[in-house]
Amino acid sequence: MFSITSKIEQPDLQGNIQYINDLPSRDPVKLLDLLATHIDLPTLIPKRFYLRYYSSNTNDRDYPLECILSILLLMQFFKLATYKPISLLLAFSPVVREFCRVPEGLTPDESVISKFKITFVDELALFFENLTLPVIDIFAEYDESLPENSPDKGKSEIATYDTSGLKPKVKENNPKFLQSEIKKQASFKKFLEIQGKGETFDAHLAAYKNLPKHANANDAIKLGYANGHFGYFYKWGMLTNGFGVPLHINFLDKDFYENLPNDFDSAEAQKYAFDNASLFPVLNRFHSRIGKNPFNTFLADSEMDSHDNYGLLNELGYKKVLIPINERNTPLGNTPIPVNSSGIPCCPKNNQPFIANGRCKGKNRSLRFKYVCPQSRRAKSKWVSDCSEKCREANSTVTSYTYPSGDLRVYSGVVRGSEEWKNTYKIRTVVEREISSMKSHPSLSHPNIHHCATLRADVYLNASAKLLTVLLAFAIGKPQYMRNLRDLLKAA
Repeated sequence: MFSITSKIEQPDLQGNIQYINDLPSRDPVKLLDLLATHIDLPTLIPKRFYLRYYSSNTNDRDYPLECILSILLLMQFFKLATYKPISLLLAFSPVVREFCRVPEGLTPDESVISKFKITFVDELALFFENLTLPVIDIFAEYDESLPENSPDKGKSEIATYDTSGLKPKVKENNPKFLQSEIKKQASFKKFLEIQGKGETFDAHLAAYKNLPKHANANDAIKLGYANGHFGYFYKWGMLTNGFGVPLHINFLDKDFYENLPNDFDSAEAQKYAFDNASLFPVLNRFHSRIGKNPFNTFLADSEMDSHDNYGLLNELGYKKVLIPINERNTPLGNTPIPVNSSGIPCCPKNNQPFIANGRCKGKNRSLRFKYVCPQSRRAKSKWVSDCSEKCREANSTVTSYTYPSGDLRVYSGVVRGSEEWKNTYKIRTVVEREISSMKSHPSLSHPNIHHCATLRADVYLNASAKLLTVLLAFAIGKPQYMRNLRDLLKAA
């Protein structure tokens, strides 16, 4: 396939030759043949993408849309972080040029590719979402064909969710940036200890609270937790089925953070608040575009444990919700407020029922009913407490809420701790493995850019390549290799 061989090496091309030798598929010609035979790319591109691409002022495009998109997808299949290696393939390989529909005598340069990703990032998202629809249908048919005793039976009806983030190359992600702040706070701790006041001072927590909340180069790159450590990330939420196939990606941008607090007592509290709140926009967008819910089971980690999320999942039609209980939802230092047989909160000291104060349902919140302490009274449209020994820390009066989704949190279709719970919840790791697989691509593992549009485009293209691998695996009758391109090519 290649015009450059090991016998005709050029020193200035050594790095690029190494890229080519390390192609993960090890058989790029077979991959191109299979894609050309079984995947009809033009039929998978939304009409809106075509209209937007060809609606320029001059209406003059040197390269067809299929050409640029094929090049970008091959960069994902071959795990090429930069455009230079693929440009060499286009220059020396007629096979690759023909596959990518490159016009005779032309080869797109790097600026064409980079501008395409920035200009058409929304259309790339639409292309990815368009691929998910036939994939969902294929898995539904595949599930019906499986025998009842198959370990894969029912996985197509399971939705798994998790968050992750890209760690762009910004100065705040330099380890020295954090270490210098920790060193500064440690010096301050020593100063307090000399004065006998530093016993409770936590240098690491103080460093976290003193760090800027976003990168200076891009305020969408936020201080947060991802990939097992804290740093400055561009985060997204991802939904997969029980096989780990990506079905929806939603980036957490300015609109998302505007509705959240700016300050937190700890980094752990920030992670919980951000991850927990991310479920609403992700699921709402996903279910609004696919229509009828094809899933009956939802899996997520304990960061998603909240009454609001259980209420949302119930409204969306999930019959089983497996989310571990998060201790953050049980505040320490406050006396628990009991509930009587009628479902009304009561005073923990004398069992006197609380006073009902109507229903509440804010933005991105599930329905809840408000109750106030029985020793409260109205004063100028506010509740004032006459209790001398409050059972909870409150500036005015003690307030309690009941949630129609409260029973779902305790019993969400599967008995917590049962064998069914344990066996089903193990499947949740597929979303973590899928995120890890996506970020094994060099363009996502260590992005050298901090432009949000380009970062989003790379994620959408990577997820699209994975969906095309799934379509290819089913097309050639090898669904067991849907998530492993190398094994799929060996078996083909």
